[in-house]
Amino acid sequence: MELKVGMYVRTKLNDFCNMVAIRKIEEIDEDDDNKFWIDDYIMDTFGDEQNKLSEEDVDKASDDITELIKAGDVIETPKGVFKVGYIENNVIYTDDSKVIACLRKDEHLCFENTTIISIVTKEMFDSVKYEVG
Repeated sequence: MELKVGMYVRTKLNDFCNMVAIRKIEEIDEDDDNKFWIDDYIMDTFGDEQNKLSEEDVDKASDDITELIKAGDVIETPKGVFKVGYIENNVIYTDDSKVIACLRKDEHLCFENTTIISIVTKEMFDSVKYEVG
């Protein structure tokens, strides 16, 4: 995959990266085997903060951050915070088929794109949640 400054990446768990997160590429270090700097840190397998990654740490990359959203992720919109159940035809639904967000304008279901304020990956959410009961 060709990574460029300004792209968003969804990291993956591997020998280095101990956190699945969505981050933005800020700079590519062509002198260091094309490793790249991200806009916020991730945790490595030693529990240290890292903000320089390599292509091996990337599950998926895109210029459009919404293409990195997966079922189980948690998104914040102006209407509230929702857990993503599934995505179909550029519309994000809850598990019980309620529309959370429209990623693209559509004349039948979505009259405007929904603003997504923040995204927390399922894996990140699971790592910090406390289950009651």
